[in-house]
Order: sequence, then structure tokens, then C-alpha cells
Amino acid sequence: MSYIHKHLARRDFLRRTALATAWAGTPFAANLAVIGAAAAQTAGDHKALVCIFLHGGNDNSNTIVPVESSAYSRYLSARPAIALPQATLLPLTLSGFTGPQLGLNPALAPIRPLFDAGRCAIVANVGTLAWPTTLTQYKNRTVQTPLGLYSHSDQQSSWQTGLPTRASTTGWLGRVADMTSSAYNAGAGVSMCMSLAGNNIMQAGASVVQYQVTTQGPVVIETMSPGHWRHDPAMATAMNKLLTEPRSHMLEQAYTTIGARSIATGQRAKEALASVPALATVFPANGLAAQLRMVAQLIAARSGLGHRRQIFFVAQGGYDFHDNLLDNQALRLGELASAMAAFHEATVELGVASNVTTFTASDFGRGLQSNGRGSDHGWGSHHFVMGGAVNGNRLYGQWPTVALGGPEDVGQGRLLPTTPVDRYAATLARWFGASASDLTTVLPNLSRFVTAANAPLGFLPVS
Repeated sequence: MSYIHKHLARRDFLRRTALATAWAGTPFAANLAVIGAAAAQTAGDHKALVCIFLHGGNDNSNTIVPVESSAYSRYLSARPAIALPQATLLPLTLSGFTGPQLGLNPALAPIRPLFDAGRCAIVANVGTLAWPTTLTQYKNRTVQTPLGLYSHSDQQSSWQTGLPTRASTTGWLGRVADMTSSAYNAGAGVSMCMSLAGNNIMQAGASVVQYQVTTQGPVVIETMSPGHWRHDPAMATAMNKLLTEPRSHMLEQAYTTIGARSIATGQRAKEALASVPALATVFPANGLAAQLRMVAQLIAARSGLGHRRQIFFVAQGGYDFHDNLLDNQALRLGELASAMAAFHEATVELGVASNVTTFTASDFGRGLQSNGRGSDHGWGSHHFVMGGAVNGNRLYGQWPTVALGGPEDVGQGRLLPTTPVDRYAATLARWFGASASDLTTVLPNLSRFVTAANAPLGFLPVS
């Protein structure tokens, strides 16, 4: 081998080692006994949560719109330049809802059948709150509000940590994983928290760390991966020796340990994915759909991964609609809805539809008042929950008055949330397997709003 070839191979190897190490998962404990036990799992004792984070702050007012004439007129007068035509809305007949009839943005047509089938629900006016807050308290500044309200980065952090008044190194999904991993995933070789959208605080736990994969699967070092066309046995042997030799320097030893672990984790995940048949469900050609397709494949591979509980994070960007809202949101919501519908179809194909719950989250909502052809940063927003276990075709929480100067309007049509993120998260956590007592750790501020026993909103059963 020439010097140049060796140099390039070494440089490529080091680059891929660094990438795999940066994406290291939980401690690797693969053995035949664990794999054999995992293979005995059934869909009945498996559950998965899938968070779809809409980066930028989705415009809630054009996502779900009142269809009833007087309510629609108030909506139209507040944003005449960016209002959706009444005739284009997709009317919903929500069970038990006594407010004005609501309609979906026409771009959401792919999930409309899921409402009719009772597989999709709306959670209205959810947002970050530090304490129960009235409009008077907010205007008089007599109650603590979330840090960096209306700021993208701060509100993404508040949504993902569940701690809107202080910094945190863990997120609420990560803390859910901390509370459930030993009971359901003991000995698993791959973290139960898997991200298709890079690093996020939401899945960071005190003991459970997130494992990042791409839409093509886990990142592996090709020269060390048997079966890959670039596999180099000599290099693999040399690197294995390098990673297993004891080191006298503490940092060197830590680096080689993490490197060995990440390589083993990637190989375990790759083998688990290779062991399951390809999905028959056809996914649309967009980035979010590609992420959700890999999520479905990882769910199919749960036995090989050693998972009875799984938490996934996917994301879609482009929701900061300061201009050209109508066209841009139609594109984003169309991608969202088609990806969600295909993913639900895949869970049906896999026989796990009732074991998988998908939910949306976003930085914040947006103001009802238009700024021309767009809308500005808001606060409360509406979200979707989807899955076979969802008590669907219903609205949970409190539907706000869609009008400027309404009882929830803190200014410019920005909604004061009436459902805190804490209760939204608690409902998901309790279904997943966290106990009522676990919620003290998972959601430290929950008791400011409601007791743990009364926290679930009802869109999912309690485990």
C-alpha cells in the first residue's frame, strides 16, 4: 500500500472513529443471553414514544381554524391577508367538543382520516408556563414567566427540558427514560433514546444518553464493518488492538473505552436492522418522512436491540413564518401530514399501532395578528397526538377564543397557554410506563399545576 493510500485510509478511519465516538450510545452489553431474551418479546409488552419537533414555531391559527361562521369572521378580521379561505378548510366533527366547529388546514388532508378513525387528537393551547398564570398576572408582571419568552432557543429548551425558569442538562423524555430503562430495557446494547435529528436536550437523561442515527441507519466505521465493501480485516484487527490496550492516562483510557463502545453499539444496531424485512409501506419523498421511516425500521428491530421501551426524536424545520406564511406553511404541513400518515400505516403493517404514540411539539405558537404576509412569535399552540392507543377525534385542553383582545390574548393575538407542557408530558409519560411518583422527577414543576394523579389529560390511558 502506498504512503498516500495509507495516509488517506488512516485519515478516513480517524474521521469516522471521531464521528462514531461523538454519537456513542449507552454502555454496550451485547451477549447471546440478552439477544435471546429480547427475541422472545411480543408487541404487547413494547411501547414507543415519537416526538416530532417543528422547529421555528408553527402558526397555530392557520393549523386548526374555526369553521363556524361567527368564529371564522373574527379569525378573518384579525388576519385578512393570511387567513385561509373558509371553503378550503377540512371540517372536523370532534366527539364531546362543545365549541365552534373546527377545520384543519387543507394541507393536513392526509391525517384527516386518522381523526375519523379515532387515531388522532388535538391538544389545544399548550405552552411553557412557570406557574399557573392569568392574563391579569401576566400584564401586571406579578407572576414568574418562562425565561426568554418568544425566543426560539430559550423556548425550545423550555419545551424540551420542562424547566422553563432555569437551565438543565436533562430533558423530560430523558428523565422518563431514566425512570423506565432498568425495568424494561435491562442489558440492552443500544440506548432506548434514539434521535434522527441530531443532538437534543429532550432525550438527555441523568443515566440514559441518546444514540444518534441517520436516515440510512447507524454510523459505522466501514473498514471495521464485516460485509461492507470497504471492510479491511487488517485495519480492523489493528484498531481493535489499539482500542483494547490498557492506557495509563485517564483521558486516553476513557477515549478508547468510548470508542470501543460506540463501534460495538453501531454494529449491534446495524445487525438488528439487517435482521428485519424491508417495510412494504411507501413513504413520501421528504426529509421528515425519511426520519420516520427509519424510526419504523428501528421499532421493527426492537428485539435485536433489546428494547421493550423506545423513545425517538425527529424534527422538521422551516416553521418561522415571518413572511409568505400561506405557501410556506402549506408546504411544511403537507410534508408533516403525509409523513405522519405513512408512519401510522407502517405501525399498522408491523402490528404495533397501539404500542406507538406520536406527538408534535414546537418552539411556540404565533400571534393571530398578521405582520403583513406572515406572523410573529407567540406562546401557546395546538398539537397533534397520533396512535392506536389515542382516544382520538377529540380535543383536549381548552379551545381559546380566536380573536384579538380575547381572554387569552397577551398582545397581538399571542395565546396565554391554558395547558402547561407539564400536563402534556405527564400524559405521555404515564402511558409509557412512568409511575405517578416518577413524575416528581420527570416533571419537577408539575405539582404547581395539578397533582400527579390528576395530571393526565385523557388522550391516552394510564399504564
